[in-house]
Amino acid sequence: MKRKVLGKGIEAIITNKPSEVVERDMFEVDIDNIYPNPFQPRKKFSAEKIKELAISISESGLIQPLVVYKQDGKFYLIVGERRWRAAQYLKWEKVQVIVKDLSPDDVMISALVENIQREDLNAIEVAEGIELMIQKTGFSHEQASEKMGMNRTTLTNYLRLLKLPEAIKQGIISGDVSQGHARALLSLDETVEMLDVYSRILKEKLSVRQTEKLVKNYSKERETSVPDNFVDPDIKKAEEKLTRFLSTKVNLEYSKSGKGRIEIHFNKLEEFERIYKLFIKE
Repeated sequence: MKRKVLGKGIEAIITNKPSEVVERDMFEVDIDNIYPNPFQPRKKFSAEKIKELAISISESGLIQPLVVYKQDGKFYLIVGERRWRAAQYLKWEKVQVIVKDLSPDDVMISALVENIQREDLNAIEVAEGIELMIQKTGFSHEQASEKMGMNRTTLTNYLRLLKLPEAIKQGIISGDVSQGHARALLSLDETVEMLDVYSRILKEKLSVRQTEKLVKNYSKERETSVPDNFVDPDIKKAEEKLTRFLSTKVNLEYSKSGKGRIEIHFNKLEEFERIYKLFIKE
């Protein structure tokens, strides 16, 4: 079966293929007058890969021009941000561009589709890009999926990832867990449950299948476990609020004398630094 291509008609927007029309529309622009696409869904660019690309460009030249659109005298990228960054690394003053006359909606959609087609985005960036497109355009999920050339269920599954606690979203971005792990975690009702299972995934290196099994039996495990002491509902509520706020598992211990302690969990140094910054605003 032939694979369905994302974004019907998008190729006409983002194509870099040489043609007579392209050659006539191509000219040089000061690199300082080119700006990143404000709708760029990709958040991180590897400095090492940009350097490698710069070396390649310095040897072979810029084979494909950048694709831009013009607004208020400035040029904004549609396609080619890695090449633009590489050219900046090489301290080039000018680069070749093709200017496209596009609406903001077309710019946003083309940037999102192009990155997905090239597999440059992680699942959270895809989800955030889709959400931004829906917010800016007012598209329904059905309309957005048609514009993207994406199955509606797939699009909805991406958007559901944004409901995850921040710690788990960061885990997807860093590659600690997969989108399959995340979908399994979304079956749980409470944030504290998601973070508890997430911690076990990391600690026990669980596969997606193992995670799905754990989630399925999670409620039974909690029901059959007998607590050592009665938990005050107010303390439990406060514990859940702190868990949501910090996006990590939090335990509260409290005695009738008024003494107690707060236990905040983290799985790696990066997560500790994220939590630390929530308390210490420097």
